[in-house]
This record gives sequence, structure tokens and C-alpha cells, in this order.
Amino acid sequence: MDALSQRIRLLEAVRFFDGAYADALPTIAAALESVRLGEGQLLFQKGDVGDSLYVIISGGVRIHDDALTFNELGPGEVVGEMAVLDAEPRSASVTATQATELLCLRQEVLYDLIENHSGVARGIIHVLTRHLRSRVRDVIEDYAYISQVRIITEAAQAINDGRYTPASLADVVRREDALGQLARTFQKMADEVIAREQNLRREVQELRIEIDRTRQQNQVAEITENDYFRRLQQQARAMRANVAENKAGDKSTPES
Repeated sequence: MDALSQRIRLLEAVRFFDGAYADALPTIAAALESVRLGEGQLLFQKGDVGDSLYVIISGGVRIHDDALTFNELGPGEVVGEMAVLDAEPRSASVTATQATELLCLRQEVLYDLIENHSGVARGIIHVLTRHLRSRVRDVIEDYAYISQVRIITEAAQAINDGRYTPASLADVVRREDALGQLARTFQKMADEVIAREQNLRREVQELRIEIDRTRQQNQVAEITENDYFRRLQQQARAMRANVAENKAGDKSTPES
């Protein structure tokens, strides 16, 4: 199999070109340029003007912004496909993760193909539609994700306000991803915090009762241990003794 036939076979397996008519693939394959990168070599930099797309033949690349990696691509995948349609600055950098071979399709070549092959134009529309649907799905998923992150944030505030209920995290804890794990960990910690607060309230209430009891005992001690109270006790005892003596005297006096 010659090089052109190999490229055609490769393009048939690449989703970016699967909307083009088969009769356009030989023209596209003939227009591709070979690019080779060593490990760690930059294909293009974020901010560069995009004027070409690349089909990965072998090896792999990392799509990133400095140290932040967005994605990694391998053989049969395409990188830079949106920039080839409109010459806007690249939104991310692409670096080879190993020795990598790619095929490059220049923007001007693609535009010529679109003008001369209706199948290519239809294929591009197919690609754009697929990208749009993918973006819509991503937006929906991102919105759902952010909404559930907000639920966790609101639950944290609810704990602080004393109005937290475990049921508020029911949907999030069922997730199987890292957010679900975070929610389950948060729920466990929240239960522990609430249990500690309840124990603390009970201990404080018991302490208040003990303080009130001690205060009452102290107040009683202050009353019963001062000199005035002792004098009253002595007077009371004296009065009881007098009453007892008078009763005894009445009993010993004979009746007339």
C-alpha cells in the first residue's frame, strides 16, 4: 500500500473527515503535510494564530495552558480543527508527550477543497454541528455540576446558621465522581459536627444546672453561716426552751 492509500485509509477512520464524500478523501490526503515532533516539543502555543489542523498518526500530544492539562490525544484524533475554520488565536498550547507524527492540513488548502468539493463543505457542516451539540451537552453538564457545587456551599453555610439537613445533599452524594465523594465526606463531617454541638449543648445545660445548684447552696450557706442567723438560731432555741419549761411547770402545778 502506497503512502497516499495509507493516508486515505487513515482519514476514513478520523471523525473530522467522516462527513466528507469518499471521492474527496484522495484530494484531502494528497494535500496533507507530514510533521514530526520529539517528546516535549511544542506543536503550537496558546495565542498563536490558528491556520491549520493536525491529524495524529502516531505518538500523542497534551493540550494545556502552562501546567494545567485539558486533554491528551492519541493516534487517529485531530487537534486544532476549530482554528482551521476561522483564523482565531489558539485557546491552548499543544505539546508532544512522546515522539509523534502528524499530518497537517492548511487553512487555505481546506478552503480550496470546500470550494471544489461539495462533500467537504457538507462534512465541515457535519463537524460544526457535532461540535455544537457537544458544547451544549458540556454546558448542561457544567451547569448541573456547578449547581451541585453550590448545594455543598449552601450546606456549609446552613451548618453555620444551624439549619443544615442531611437531605439537602441527597442528590450530590449519589454521584460516583469526585464531587460525590466530596459530598459524602462533607456529610460525614457535618454529622460529626452536629453530634459534637449537641453533646456540647447538653454538657452546657448540665453545667448550668450544676452552677445554679451550687449558687443556691452558696446562698444558703451565706444566710446560715452569718452571725445574725446564728443569733436568730440561739433566740429560737431559747424560745423553744422557755416554752418547754412553761409546759413542764404547768404539768407539775397541782389542781385546786
